[in-house]
This record gives sequence, structure tokens and C-alpha cells, in this order.
Amino acid sequence: MTPVPRLRIITRILIALAALSLGLLLKVPIWRIDMMAPQYPEGLALQIFHDRFTGDVDKINGLNHYIGMATIHNDMFPEFAIMRYAFYLLIGWGLVVTMIGRRGGLFTWLLVLFAYVIWAMWDMYSWGYRYGHNLDPHAAIKVEGMAYQPPLFGHKKLLNFDAWSLPDTGGWILFSVISLACILWFIEWRWPRRVGPRPEPVEKPRPTDVPKTQVLAAMLAVLFSAGCAGPSTPTVDFGMAECAYCRMNVVDRQFASAIITGGGRTYAFDSPECMVQHVAEGAIAEPQVDSWWVCDHAHPGTFIDATKALYAHAPTLKSPMNGNTAAFAFEADRAAILKDHPGDALDWKAARTLLTHH
Repeated sequence: MTPVPRLRIITRILIALAALSLGLLLKVPIWRIDMMAPQYPEGLALQIFHDRFTGDVDKINGLNHYIGMATIHNDMFPEFAIMRYAFYLLIGWGLVVTMIGRRGGLFTWLLVLFAYVIWAMWDMYSWGYRYGHNLDPHAAIKVEGMAYQPPLFGHKKLLNFDAWSLPDTGGWILFSVISLACILWFIEWRWPRRVGPRPEPVEKPRPTDVPKTQVLAAMLAVLFSAGCAGPSTPTVDFGMAECAYCRMNVVDRQFASAIITGGGRTYAFDSPECMVQHVAEGAIAEPQVDSWWVCDHAHPGTFIDATKALYAHAPTLKSPMNGNTAAFAFEADRAAILKDHPGDALDWKAARTLLTHH
């Protein structure tokens, strides 16, 4: 009888690490819902852990009361009482697969992971539907035919609020674990490990052959490099986007700036001075800022990392809000502009201090 090949050692190690990483979901938020409206420029956030809600729960309940929506509270979710046991099951199942070392075990773990995600998304959709449709008929504000179901994933307009529903830290961990499990199972299924003695003679690989270990390393490198990649460049609709600070349209491609928060939201600004003052005045808390961006003055519309950019300050540069400070990716471009506009060469720290108090 032909022996059943066991999983590779590296596969079993990665499965064990992936399973143990699911324990982080007992500590970090799994999902979040963000809302923004003109009267709440800093936004409202609702974070969902495995056993509770956190964030601006009281403010959201206060707003929802006027349109007849139910109050959000932890007791309305019996799932919170059992969710930790679901994670214990997922973690334990993955560790058992590591010990058994069989491809079929890995496949069953993958199916259980998918089943959990499908159940969680269905449960969240069902709650959102009831929450947004079962309204108090005596509510102070009524809009005929209007429902307020929050989006399951992505963006949705609810009256004057823009609502986003996206994974939080725990959600991305879960999706990364599922992606890794899929890749490992595919590799083990497509290129199972050899067992027993190899037939003689052993054919030498041709120069064009790619060893299976290299394929495994390449696929894993793609997965982990995607997870560890830096922040994405912001996208700003010039001429249509509104500056989050001064409420003017963002038009000037040489001075436009942006902030991306840890939750993935982009705030556009018509100039660097608006960007730094928005944070300095507390509209966005400093810890919420994931990355700062400015347009390269020498290459209009091209965003560069504000913390690494080179700055030139001169009275004749004339930025939209009179900060008169331009950003550059390269020293040669900054030197050229300072010849035509005599002024000061600054780094990020100096430029931010200057623009905050200009």
C-alpha cells in the first residue's frame, strides 16, 4: 500500500504559528464601523471585539434615538458569550493538524475557517438588517421608506452620514491566516512531499526546472510582503475633494496634502498648513495618524511621504493658505526652486512647526 505523504515540516510550523496568531483575536478589535458627517468632522467609530463594543457607542445611540433605532449594548448579542470558544476551537484544530501532519487535516481546518467567516458575516448582516429596519414608529424623525441598515462591508450613505464597515486588526489577522492556509494546502496538494526511496537513476533537473521549494518560498514571500507593505498612497479627487480643515476644494496639485488614519480613512487638504493645523487643533488625534502625505511641488499631483520630504519655505511660493512651504522628493528640485524663490530649506520637523504657527 502506498504510504500517505505527510505535510512538510515548514508547512506544519506555519500552520502552528497561524493557529496561535488567532489568539490575538481575543485581545484586539475584529471589525469597525466608522461614520462621518459635517457635524462630526472627526468621525464616530464603533469597534467590535469578540465580547463587546467600544468606541463612540453613547454618541451613536443618542443620534439613533431620534430616528427610532434600537440602543446598542453588549447584552443584545448572545454571540459575545460564546465567541471565545469558537476561537479556542479554531486554534486547537490548527494545532491538532500540526501534530497529525496530514493534508486532509489541513483541508478540514481550512473548511472550518471558511465556515466561521461565513457564519460571522451572515450573523452581522442579519443583525444590521434588524437594527436598520425595525424602527420605533414614534421616533422624532421619520423619513418615509428609509432604512438605516449599516453596510456589511465597504461604504454606504445613510442620510447625511457616510458609513464605512471594514475589518479591524483582528479581521485582517483572520483573513491573513485563511490566505496562508489556502496557499499551504494548494502547495501540499499540487506538490506532495515524496515518501520512501526515490527511483534510480535520479534525473538531474534541467536548467529551466524550478525546484518546488523555491515555488513555496516565493509564494510565502508574496503573502508576507503584502501583509508587511507600507501604507498605500492616498487618492484625492482634485477639484471635487473638500479640504477637511478649511472646507475649500482641493485644486492645487503642487500643494495638496493628505492624511491616512490607522483605520484606512483618507483626509484631503488643500495645503500642508491645513493638514498640520487639523491635527494640532485635535480634529484628528496624533495616534490616529498612520501616514502623512504631501504633493511633490516639482511633480504636481504626485504624493510623497511627508515625513521624508524636503521642504522649501519662501514668501513668493504662495500656497493656498499662505503657508508658502513646498515639498520635494529630491534635493536637486528643492535647490532649483530656492534659486528662483529665495528662502529656507527645512526638514519635516521644522516645516511642521513653522506651518502649525504660521
